[in-house]
Amino acid sequence: MEQYFPFQLSPLPYGYVSLMPHCDANTLYYHHDKYYAEAVYELNRLAVRHRLTDQSLSQLAVGDYNLPTAQLNRLKSAAGAVYNHQLYFDGISCKAGPPPFNRLTEAIASTYGSMARFQQLLTEAAESIIGSGWVWLVAEGNKGIHIATTDNNEVVPLGSVAPVLIADMWEHAYLTMDHFNKPDYVDAWFSLIDWGRAEQRYLEALASAPAGGAEYG
Repeated sequence: MEQYFPFQLSPLPYGYVSLMPHCDANTLYYHHDKYYAEAVYELNRLAVRHRLTDQSLSQLAVGDYNLPTAQLNRLKSAAGAVYNHQLYFDGISCKAGPPPFNRLTEAIASTYGSMARFQQLLTEAAESIIGSGWVWLVAEGNKGIHIATTDNNEVVPLGSVAPVLIADMWEHAYLTMDHFNKPDYVDAWFSLIDWGRAEQRYLEALASAPAGGAEYG
């Protein structure tokens, strides 16, 4: 459901120790209660300052407002950080395990050949990011799924694709546990994906696609 001002910090759907040994409690606490919380505070402050409290979260993340470049970049960065973090935390399960067989994983295997190949491509995408950013799996209606990356706190083009999965590739998400080893972090994140929620997003993207045209894969 779309969110509007005042934007709220979404609570963690699991405890701080629930992701051990894949993520320690301190890393999860600072990631959620500090970095993410600061982005929510900043977004609310900027929405008031620029008189944009009537705009939704996704509108603020992708909108092109008549603001000086520096101020617009700061607004979109805050909105993107809130939007992306909500998807990230909500997309993680505290029960690690292999992907189940469902319509999403069937589409992934059909598109990429296997789940192992898909995970390899996610890792390569993560390693290709220079600096900080995000790795996504997005659905383009009935045109199929594809992997995307965004820099810093940018979001994918929400008007044309629907996010299905997202991995946070900022250092605060993985530095404590995995140091600079991105493949180890991606492996840990992949084992914690909430595939039920991911499939729900995928099915919603298919349902909202225009009639006509076959599903990709």
